[in-house]
Amino acid sequence: ASENYQMSLPILNLSLHRTNPALFADQLRKACHEIGFFLLQHDIPSTVCNRALDETHQFFSRPLEEKMTISYEQSPAFRGYMPLGVENTEGKVDGRDQIEYAAEYHGMLRQRKQHPHQHPIMNGEHGEQMPLFYNRLRATNPWPDGLQPTLRPAITEYVSGVLGVADRLRDAMCLALNVDPSDIAPLFGSPPSSRQFVTTNNNHHHHLNCEENDDEEPSFWSMKLVSYPPISPDDTTTNTTTTKATMQEPLQGVGAHCDSNFLTLICQDAHSSGLQVQNVKGGWIDVPPTGPDMLICNIGELAQVWTGGYFLATPHRVMLQQSSHGRTSLPVFYNPKLDVVMEPIGDAGNLPWDRCQENQWRRKHNTLMNSVGENSFKSLARSHPAVFEKHHGDLRILEDGRIVKR
Repeated sequence: ASENYQMSLPILNLSLHRTNPALFADQLRKACHEIGFFLLQHDIPSTVCNRALDETHQFFSRPLEEKMTISYEQSPAFRGYMPLGVENTEGKVDGRDQIEYAAEYHGMLRQRKQHPHQHPIMNGEHGEQMPLFYNRLRATNPWPDGLQPTLRPAITEYVSGVLGVADRLRDAMCLALNVDPSDIAPLFGSPPSSRQFVTTNNNHHHHLNCEENDDEEPSFWSMKLVSYPPISPDDTTTNTTTTKATMQEPLQGVGAHCDSNFLTLICQDAHSSGLQVQNVKGGWIDVPPTGPDMLICNIGELAQVWTGGYFLATPHRVMLQQSSHGRTSLPVFYNPKLDVVMEPIGDAGNLPWDRCQENQWRRKHNTLMNSVGENSFKSLARSHPAVFEKHHGDLRILEDGRIVKR
């Protein structure tokens, strides 16, 4: 075809990273540069992914009043359960319910309000200085241990495995970009210790809990446990003033957006997908139901900033087509430490530029921030305006995403 642009996602196999690292790095470079999305055959034990999906499905099958015992409304750090219809993307309600979790901070790490050597103050809108607002994201997770004590260990083990995969992808990205991996590894949190879950590659494993060592700053990973409901032909959109949804007008599961973090890795069940990725020409690519043996991976804004735009944070959305099955999805958002500022790597000009002119959806008035904490807080405040207003009345969010003092 004369318009030679992508209508399917590249598939990479993580085992190649071990057997032929240079080839794997080049495949990864091409995928991250040309489309910013790829499917990854990984080596996390299938029992780990299946258990996490099963436990998630079990939680969302519970009565609403049980799920609300871990409601996010009480969390200034935007953590906990969110019922159907409380999150929005671009101001339009998303048709899913979910739990949001993130790296846990205990003891001194939770109390830490400022890091004197890294970006210690922010300016208000009129130039006044104020403490770093994003340290409010240092918190612990509301686990439903009284209701479902098996959820926490299943999710913890799953996230550990995914973070180990993400570490190896990060190393391969460095190889592809001619960057020394040891240059950015210290930005990504604590070294492994013996009490962690171990993936089949013993060089990369993570612990998720700092309780035993208050001085170890973790990577600021976050995740969602997401349940998209089954859709029948009679379902209407969440706005009762609109006409009934037809199969030509699927419901918004989550609206078009780019992720604000460094790298996203998603395990989803094999029932249905609805996930769509926008290629550079503006067309929407349907991601097939992948099941637990494949991770869907995509570049976030921080990696785009880090590579000076060479890697692409790609718009994506979930459109809910008619289906007798719901969809369960477990995205993990991989990031450096909360207080890190990602500096661009300098000249990527010696790398081949194979991307045609972009014609993709982009959020209007969106400032790409190289601060992990600021970009993370921006994304949460936009998605959850009620919680932002309830717990952060001294702050306001500008149209471009910057947070300033009221």
